[in-house]
Amino acid sequence: VCDTGEHYLSKFHSDEWMKEKRLLEPQKITAGLMCGTKRAQAPSQVIFISPGDTVGEALARMDAVGVTQLPVMEDGRSVGSVRENRVLAKVVRNRDLLESKVDEVMEASFPTVDVDASSDEVTRKLRTSPAVLVEEYGRIVGIITRHDVLDTRGS
Repeated sequence: VCDTGEHYLSKFHSDEWMKEKRLLEPQKITAGLMCGTKRAQAPSQVIFISPGDTVGEALARMDAVGVTQLPVMEDGRSVGSVRENRVLAKVVRNRDLLESKVDEVMEASFPTVDVDASSDEVTRKLRTSPAVLVEEYGRIVGIITRHDVLDTRGS
């Protein structure tokens, strides 16, 4: 008797059923997959600031897109980072910093991982950094934060 795909054979079209029966390997979570499965409200492209932009512009950009840290990029490569809480602490002490260039207040760059890096490698780097940049063919294509890792593990 031919099965039209409505009964038993239809289960072969279900990845979840195949994984439960150990007929399909679970997908390895990579840095690229983590970037692709962010929450709907997360920016789809890497939001960054340039070293020549002002501190005020950096704070405004973070506020506009709802992030608390930005990579500082120049000619497609990461040259530093800014974190809202640290920049605001400096601005509270000296409001003139709002007109200063980002390169005067930026910190070290976020670490970089390849798009095929494992979630374990990403997690390891996030122990010492608030974010990790994801690189593919020498180009920054994504950013993963500690919140993103928690969201991935929760789903």
